Amino acid sequence: MTIHIIITMLLLLAFLIGSIWFAKKKYQINLAVLGLGAVAFFVSSQILEKLVHILILHPQKDGSIALLQDHPLIYIIYGLAMAAFFEETARLVFFKWLEKKRSLEKADALTYGLGHGGLELIFLGLTSLLNLYIVLSAVQTQNPQVMQLLSENMLKTIQSLSVWQIYLLAAYGLHAFFDLAPSLFQVGWLTNPVLVEVFLALELVLVAYGTKEIFCKKS
Repeated sequence: MTIHIIITMLLLLAFLIGSIWFAKKKYQINLAVLGLGAVAFFVSSQILEKLVHILILHPQKDGSIALLQDHPLIYIIYGLAMAAFFEETARLVFFKWLEKKRSLEKADALTYGLGHGGLELIFLGLTSLLNLYIVLSAVQTQNPQVMQLLSENMLKTIQSLSVWQIYLLAAYGLHAFFDLAPSLFQVGWLTNPVLVEVFLALELVLVAYGTKEIFCKKS
């Protein structure tokens, strides 16, 4: 089992590095935008959002959360709303700032997505796998982080084409949509990890199609 975890970690890391290399070679992405995307993810989700979780959820020392145990539906709605609000608002603020510096480009969407989604892949994907490797308890656990990295790039593309508020609302909804299956798995309502992957794959196809349609109209 441990060798499978190590292989998965290496594949995730190779996927991220390969994606950045390909994007740099084909689209000449700006590495500064990539880095700022990573910073935006860290500040919004790992600092601000977690502070709100501490204030509202009051997690216990053993990691248990009363809202999750007593009212899982409310917990799911809360989690989806908070993740969407903090991460998508951070994205809006970044693109508003960048738009003041220069005109937005399509490559900015991909670049920001790789920075934001890439750090998320490392934080949530590799870190969780590392923890599983240490405790040797990966029997029933799956990591849908590759799908989420791809979906992050699609979401960034949709919003970066324009920073008007209608796109922000769409980003909120799409973010919650992509987090739904993992949230259902977290509370135990969706017990088969393979179904989580299937749901994410279907969602990815839908958003990819929508992104392509937007690109065609903007071109």
